[in-house]
Amino acid sequence: MSTPRTHGVKPHPSVPGRIRHALRLIGWNALFLVLGLALIGVVGEMYFRLRAPFLENDVPHAWSPTIESTLTPNAEVRWTNKLDFWTESWTNSLGFLDREPIGLERAAASCHIAMIGDSFVDARQVPIADKFHVRLEELAAEELRHLDITTSAFGTRGTGQVNQLAYYDEFARTLRPALLVLVFVDNDFVNNAPILEGLSLGVDPDRLTEVSATRGADGTITLRPPHPPSPESRLATMASTSPPWYSRVTDRLIDMSPLARWLQIKKRAWFPADTDPELITWVALLSRRSPRYAALFDGWRPTTRDDIRASFLYAQDLPPVYEDALDFTAFALDQFRERAARDGTALVILSSHYIGTRGDLGFDRLTALAEPRGIPVIDYNDYVLRQGAVPSRDATWAHDGHWNVAGHQWAAEALLEYLKENQEICTRRKSPTSPPPPPSWLTAYESVASGEPAARSDFDIYLRENTVSYLKSPCSAVDVQAPFFLHVVPEDVEHLPANRQQYGFDNLDFHYGRLAPLAFGGMCIAQRPLPDYPIVRIRTGQYTPDDGPIWQAEFPVGAVQGGLLPSTAPP
Repeated sequence: MSTPRTHGVKPHPSVPGRIRHALRLIGWNALFLVLGLALIGVVGEMYFRLRAPFLENDVPHAWSPTIESTLTPNAEVRWTNKLDFWTESWTNSLGFLDREPIGLERAAASCHIAMIGDSFVDARQVPIADKFHVRLEELAAEELRHLDITTSAFGTRGTGQVNQLAYYDEFARTLRPALLVLVFVDNDFVNNAPILEGLSLGVDPDRLTEVSATRGADGTITLRPPHPPSPESRLATMASTSPPWYSRVTDRLIDMSPLARWLQIKKRAWFPADTDPELITWVALLSRRSPRYAALFDGWRPTTRDDIRASFLYAQDLPPVYEDALDFTAFALDQFRERAARDGTALVILSSHYIGTRGDLGFDRLTALAEPRGIPVIDYNDYVLRQGAVPSRDATWAHDGHWNVAGHQWAAEALLEYLKENQEICTRRKSPTSPPPPPSWLTAYESVASGEPAARSDFDIYLRENTVSYLKSPCSAVDVQAPFFLHVVPEDVEHLPANRQQYGFDNLDFHYGRLAPLAFGGMCIAQRPLPDYPIVRIRTGQYTPDDGPIWQAEFPVGAVQGGLLPSTAPP
């Protein structure tokens, strides 16, 4: 018997067949989705990489016992957020991203304005020519030519006014500025307070590596010198373990990939973190350390390190640790006011847009500290709003909160507006109450340069207390770009390391910028400790890898008047 056939009607597949068909569709769709995402990723990565001159930051640092970790003098700095800007700038001979310091005579003859601040003054996001203090000098040359305004800038990212006092004492004061401008950002409240600063960085508040302040048992606040960097200063070493492997992989990917960096920034904007477990652990650790810490943390339940500063801007009632931070900011302003009054310098604060404008909590808290001390506050946020712009959108980079070129231009214009209304700052300058003491770099210069040098060439070379010193005046960045060679011939080759004995001398070559050298006003000083074994001869000079010696000098140590003084310092 034949089976009947249906014409024009497809038979229904069985249930297993329908499942296999659905799985095939899902598989193909998943494959197309993966391929599409991979293509988007490849195109996105190529887009970000093709438009980037470089992808890695290069910021050489030096550590100074009187200031903190600073940029290496006369060094190239590359800085990018891998999305908006790629800047290549050179530090000056002081280690700041600015032009070479103005001469002391020129500064004294002009109406000199010194800017001091953090990353908004460091401003590595824009070329030096576009920074607000440079633009102010150019605008003043056109509109206030009779005042002869000159400017300089001293700024390092991550610092507050307490830390920045050293910039004035070591550098700006020598220039006898007619006006000192403190650029104030919302995170300065945190940077000024050792406890909040330590929690933000994961560093022990008693071991901060910059000039900081401390409160004594009687409640008085005093300055404290920088603590040398050390592993023991990290709170993380006492309170937390290393991050899990997947977190390390993610961090590495973000560091390597501009596209991953862009995605991370968007993720933070769309899905902000609720808590920071490390921060909570550190607060608990400090609370157990002393009753004073425990009392300051009373009523404060931390969330994330990024939000520590937000309380100053949005919280009506501040917990004790924040009131403590306001005390440290008041102390810093008192210190600057006393220095300005002593030196006959006018003092003003330029508030950033993060502080807000009058009526905002951040701005009102700042003016509540500044106005009773007679320190005017220039409202940057208000100036930008008066130009018909939105500060948080038009004055900053799309993926970075620092000022873009337009933001620096508006800062220059806001300062110019203030100068037009207060020209007496330049025309009726006060006399200092006491002559400024010589800065540390000049004291070092005078002590090193006493007596006759051991040798003279492009640099004068001195030997003091088992240290060889190189001095040059006048000196520019070009003079110290080439490395130095320093070859020490011992009295007995057995004193040399085993791998050097065959050569008969010790190789102590160095690069100027790596020694945190002292340089100012066209003078350069570099110092290198010598080994403590007996030395009979020294050969030294500068060289280039391609052309060999630029200059050289050789002299017997025994011929130096007084010889080498005994020293127990390590080589």
